[in-house]
Amino acid sequence: MAAASSEVHQPVDPGISKLQFAPFSSALDAGFWHELTQKKLNEYRLDETPKVIKGYYYNGDPLGLPARLTLEFSAFDIFYNPLVVTL
Repeated sequence: MAAASSEVHQPVDPGISKLQFAPFSSALDAGFWHELTQKKLNEYRLDETPKVIKGYYYNGDPLGLPARLTLEFSAFDIFYNPLVVTL
């Protein structure tokens, strides 16, 4: 049995664009491949379970260029924060 909805739907402002998927290209740094090789040989070995890594997404390039997802050597260090300086 369907329940009656008392929600009021407001018309969408035509000046606001809808959220859309933006295709991106991958940029894999040489340091990423080196770190992956070291992890695979010394730590992961035959383990093929998914691993948590981090990357950087940038969408500020000029119009016509795709956004980028960059993976660097620090992708496997999920606790690494380049904005924190320790003295």
